[in-house]
Amino acid sequence: MKFLIVDDDSACRALLEDILGELAHCEEAADGAEAVEQFREALDAGEPYDLICLDIMMPHVDGHQALDEMRKIEYERGIYGSSGVKVVMTTALSDSKHCIRAFHEGCESYVTKPINSQQLLEQVKMLLGKLSPLGNAVPRFGWNELPDDQPAGPGHFLLVDDDRACRELLRAMLKPYGECDMAYDGQEAVDAVRLALDDNRPYDLICLDIMMPGKSGHQALEEIRQIEAEHGIHGSDGVPVIMTTALNDSKHCIQSFKEGCESYITKPIQVNQLLGAMRQLGVLPAQTANSKSPTNSPK
Repeated sequence: MKFLIVDDDSACRALLEDILGELAHCEEAADGAEAVEQFREALDAGEPYDLICLDIMMPHVDGHQALDEMRKIEYERGIYGSSGVKVVMTTALSDSKHCIRAFHEGCESYVTKPINSQQLLEQVKMLLGKLSPLGNAVPRFGWNELPDDQPAGPGHFLLVDDDRACRELLRAMLKPYGECDMAYDGQEAVDAVRLALDDNRPYDLICLDIMMPGKSGHQALEEIRQIEAEHGIHGSDGVPVIMTTALNDSKHCIQSFKEGCESYITKPIQVNQLLGAMRQLGVLPAQTANSKSPTNSPK
């Protein structure tokens, strides 16, 4: 595994390398222009980065501009969506405007300074799967994988996220409880809900990310409720929706509930938190003192 740490502050670069150095080989760049050049050279050499920690406020070429250039380079080489390098924005800017812009430009995570090492490591492990020292990958989500031939539970779930790692994480958590369909963006989610209703096989739960290309989670949720209304489904009879998002922002939370979601969970998602929300919504039966979930918490 190979990471690129980009920050104009040498102390921040040293801190990030100290946190991430046990997981992967770390290279450094002091500004956006240098980061873009190293990113291009890595692709040319056939040794692309697995993860980039990218600061926003830098001289000359800032983090927003650098990320935009990197995604353009990937596009030129036929690298799209979740196949691209994972980018974690590491910034002192707690302004939601910068956070939203960063996700629109294609970052997968947003961590504010001062950097909390545990928070950063959780984000990295969520994006890349569990790692052993020096970046030797161990099976992603192996703590909860079931054999492919093991039957799923009776539920019917739709998991919506433009990040493949997030979709697979949710699938690993929910596979013991039912069949999981996947959608890459809001439009795919809307189409899946319409088809499920037309087939008289509605979903029992939708896990819906907010920041996605094209149609966002907010827009998708609004359309899903409209489709349900067209089918004579109103209010609490509709499919329960859990928003699963990296945006820890009360504005988005309030908007989501106004649009008709029933629960709101911020990433990185914890299995007990998700299953607890599903029990509160009645999607799963309440857990008794003697009952045990087939899903174990991550070690």
